[in-house]
Amino acid sequence: MGDLIIRGGTVVDGTGAPARQADVEIENGIITEIGDLRGRRARRIIGAQGHAVTPGFVDVHTHMDAQIAWDPLGESSCFHGVTTAVMGNCGFTLAPVNDHERHLVVRNLERAEDISPIAMAAGIDWCWETLPEYLDFVEATPKGINYAGYVGHSALRTWAMGERAFEQEADADDLRRMLGQLRDSMHAGAMGFTTSVSFNHETSDDRPVASRMAGWPEIEALVGELGRLGGGIFELAHHGDLRSRDPEKREAYISRLVNLAVRTGVPITYGMLAFGSEDHQWRPVVELLDRINAAGGRSW
Repeated sequence: MGDLIIRGGTVVDGTGAPARQADVEIENGIITEIGDLRGRRARRIIGAQGHAVTPGFVDVHTHMDAQIAWDPLGESSCFHGVTTAVMGNCGFTLAPVNDHERHLVVRNLERAEDISPIAMAAGIDWCWETLPEYLDFVEATPKGINYAGYVGHSALRTWAMGERAFEQEADADDLRRMLGQLRDSMHAGAMGFTTSVSFNHETSDDRPVASRMAGWPEIEALVGELGRLGGGIFELAHHGDLRSRDPEKREAYISRLVNLAVRTGVPITYGMLAFGSEDHQWRPVVELLDRINAAGGRSW
């Protein structure tokens, strides 16, 4: 007699195979059989007729970096079947951070992602400076779901540059420090590197977030480091040029990302915000995806 049978549900197994009606048997937390298990007994049976039965979902774009400190269940992700949440998108992470400059990473997050600085002040026990130390904090924190995390460009910049991160491009020494911290973060288990060049991302005092002050060579250098390490994903929030009505601006932006993906070999991912019915709103978003992959890069 097994521990559990989920009976009569529509199984969508995540492999791309068609949905099918089947029973699922579980023993000691492990799926042992999927199929027609009529007549099979179990200590517990869940009738799943009319419901989908699936593996847990991986939510690849979240900003749970701060919330994990005060919300062990991972609400409301857990209520939607999410079993793994990927944090640190759009260049926003809580590490690296200098002890005396925590307000700088809060400044990046509070308006761009609508995370209250009051909640962060009350709910976070700042026990880290580097991204590897933050990942140790995540590992030690009681959790209802699993987490993976990127290292964010805005945090890298404020850690390396302080207030200058909101005012100017990085110099050679700033970039050297960022590259070193990126390498350490990847070796510690970060998923990759994220940034934002989107004009939608601003601070509470109406300035661009730190990553928007970076020149393209800085972004190229950091993504190139992922390529040299042979692992990691590059995620970004797009500049308005992707959806510009000016075809030259659109082409320049798309070509730049295609070249980066092909040259570095680093997979590129981005939010599929294909809103609006006009061609300039959604078509370039799909075109970028297709052109990266057609040229020999990888993008999702």
